[in-house]
Amino acid sequence: MTDVQKQKKECPIVQDLLPLYVDDVVSPETREWIQRHLQTCPDCQRSLDQLKKPDPVILQKDMVLESDLRKTGRQLRHRRFLMSLGAMVFLVLAVSAGVVWWNSTLLPADYISVAQSRTAEDGLKLQLESEPFSTGLFSLSTRFQNDSVCEIEAHGGRGLPDRVRDQSVVLPDTVREVLLNGEIIWQDGITVTPRCRQLYPYAGGYAGDVKQMQLARPGYPDSGITMEADTENPDHCAWTYVIDETRTIPETSLQEAAWLAMVLTPNLDKVTYRFDREEPLVFTRQALAETLGHKPDIESPADLQRIMNRILPAAG
Repeated sequence: MTDVQKQKKECPIVQDLLPLYVDDVVSPETREWIQRHLQTCPDCQRSLDQLKKPDPVILQKDMVLESDLRKTGRQLRHRRFLMSLGAMVFLVLAVSAGVVWWNSTLLPADYISVAQSRTAEDGLKLQLESEPFSTGLFSLSTRFQNDSVCEIEAHGGRGLPDRVRDQSVVLPDTVREVLLNGEIIWQDGITVTPRCRQLYPYAGGYAGDVKQMQLARPGYPDSGITMEADTENPDHCAWTYVIDETRTIPETSLQEAAWLAMVLTPNLDKVTYRFDREEPLVFTRQALAETLGHKPDIESPADLQRIMNRILPAAG
């Protein structure tokens, strides 16, 4: 068999291997054999050159795919931009709504104090002042239940720059009671404090009531104190607190607590504190009456506030 015949016989095998040869997935020995054949076979070399040329159909598909990818990328970027813009708008609206809500909130009466009250030429003038821990005053509005009772609504918040620390309101001189957001803050010429509002519901309580006895209880752990109530004579009751510790509370503080409990409990005549290894401290209604100069009757928050200002001025 001549070399030419041998070469022609190899051509079909080489033609079948050329795609693998182009993709570089043949063994080194096969690659070397194909390369020797290509050196002497123009037909197989042309087939190889044809394989290396880009396929127009595939090239067109790649171009379409690349165009689609660019279009999809632009659409994704556009959507991301719209989503970011929507999120920013939502955030701005949420913050704005929060600011409006924060500043339209009714402030509890405990957040506001009557800094000054006096009779003005055109009526009663009250200066309302927000406490340091509150959010500031924003607006006040008044409504009258009748000639003697006025209701004030106070809104406040932190969000707007025009909130202020205090505002004044002028009321007719016939007003005898002022409510702030539903709670009494001024009555019969005297400012009613938050503590007075807290204690007033206990006024007129019975000495045999365990809840009432908490009024004079000293601030020690529950496990170290025993409360005893002598109610044998319902009109002249006595409380005794036995504390299994040495006294660390000033006597004046215990006196204020005992006297305040007597003010709020009409049939309570005596409060005794017995501490470990100390003489008992005894406080009586008689001593309270001598200090006040009158019987401690309570018919209104203003009555309680006046007494509180006498017996515990710093805490009133």
